[in-house]
Parts: sequence; C-alpha cells; structure tokens
Amino acid sequence: MKFTIIAMGSNVDEKREALFEKLKSKGVSSERRQYLRRVAVVGASPEIIKWLRTEMKKEMSVQDIADLFGITRQGVYHHIKSDASQLDQGDRADLKELRPFTVPAHQQQCSLYNYITAHMKFALNPDPSSFTAVRWRELRNWWATLDEGEIIVHDPDQPGNDLAQCGGWRLEARVPADGDLIVRPHAKPTAQQRKVFTRKVIDEALKRDAE
Repeated sequence: MKFTIIAMGSNVDEKREALFEKLKSKGVSSERRQYLRRVAVVGASPEIIKWLRTEMKKEMSVQDIADLFGITRQGVYHHIKSDASQLDQGDRADLKELRPFTVPAHQQQCSLYNYITAHMKFALNPDPSSFTAVRWRELRNWWATLDEGEIIVHDPDQPGNDLAQCGGWRLEARVPADGDLIVRPHAKPTAQQRKVFTRKVIDEALKRDAE
C-alpha cells in the first residue's frame, strides 16, 4: 500500500522551511529543530510519527508533520495506523533485516544513523526523485564526507565524538575483509547487505547526478 506524496521540488522545501520558522517562533529549541531536520532526511516512519504526535503534539499538527516529510495528511494517518509504506522496487527488502547494526534507541537519534537509513532506501530504490531536493542534497553531502580508506563501525560503548555526538559510532581503517563496504556489520554481511552498502552505489549515483 502506498500513500500520495506531495510533489517534489521547491514547494516541499518552502513548506518545510516555513514549518521550521513556525517552530522557532513557538520556542522549539534549535537542538530539537536540528533533530527534525535530520529525521526529515530519512523520511516518515510509524515510530517517528508516533513520537512526534506524543512529544510535540502541542507544537506540530498533522499537517505540520506532513510538511516536514513531504507527504500528505493521509500519509501521516497511514503511518499512525502502523502500516509501513512499501519501497518501490521489484525485490523489496525489509529495512529492519537489512540494517547492519543493532542500535540502541538513543543512538538512533544521531544524524549518522539517519544518513545510513537514507542510503539504504536509495540503494533499494535508486531514484533521486524519491527524495525531496533537500534530502537528496544532504545525502550527497554526506556521501562526500566518506573516506575510501575508512569504514563506519558501530559500538554501543563508544563515547560521543565528532562523528556522532550521541556516541556509538566511530571510523576505523579499512581492512581487506571489508571489501568496498562503507559500514562494517556486527555479523558477517549478507549478500543483500553487500549489494546495498557497497561504495559502487555511491559512485554510480554521483556519476549519474553529474551527467
């Protein structure tokens, strides 16, 4: 089941920026607004929408949530009913199964976690138009920060650092066993994970984007 997406482009971006200005005028902290910008990169999910409807019910209406993610009000209600939206690709994969790490809830708030999720969604459906202009630009900017000689590692005991202030993440030197993956899964990577987290996904996306 799919819900209607608001048309991509400047209209979506303008609505989102207007929303952030409204939240600022309501006294929402800059830290909270930055967090909302990060989750907007990933897109709507039942968990985050339920969190918004609980923790920010006074500050954000259903329409505000729709504007944040570039979806319709019906899309918001769709998620509240816990019906996960389907990815538009032939062999759909369960994002939960595809995730290379088991990450505690508080470390899922890090922007890095959101960027990894956005990368997964793009790898499964490699169409930039499935992202808003802002989300696509932020994902490309994140890709540009990735050093080919390093790999992302998750360690729940890792203190906060420049990579992730909430802790749990660090960079390590790439070793031959890593191949061309951008992350090092907790367990032996599955065939699907190797397809999704390869640098080839990034290189091909940036090449097409430059054409």
